[in-house]
Amino acid sequence: MKLKLMIFALMLALIGCAVFAYLWIDRSITLNYVRQSGESSNESNRRLERLLEAAWIGVPEKSVIDELQLQVIKYPAESIVIKKEDGVVWFGEIPFNFEHGRLKSVGGH
Repeated sequence: MKLKLMIFALMLALIGCAVFAYLWIDRSITLNYVRQSGESSNESNRRLERLLEAAWIGVPEKSVIDELQLQVIKYPAESIVIKKEDGVVWFGEIPFNFEHGRLKSVGGH
């Protein structure tokens, strides 16, 4: 009787270990995919910031702010906030850096 109980407990422990191993591997794979997706998204954002910077470099601050406000009005569901502080205009999480009233750079680079 004790032998059957020990075998049952051992089998149950082995099944538990197999389930935990499966979950661990599955979570590791999922985490890698999420990490790669985040890196890809960040790189895409950096490319778009560089493209926008190249097109708008030297544009007066008022013109840039007017264009950003137009985008806020055009896409109200996105709840984008524009705020200005110390030569930087924030469009959500994206900084627009100004120097002497003209756009110097876009993004955090």
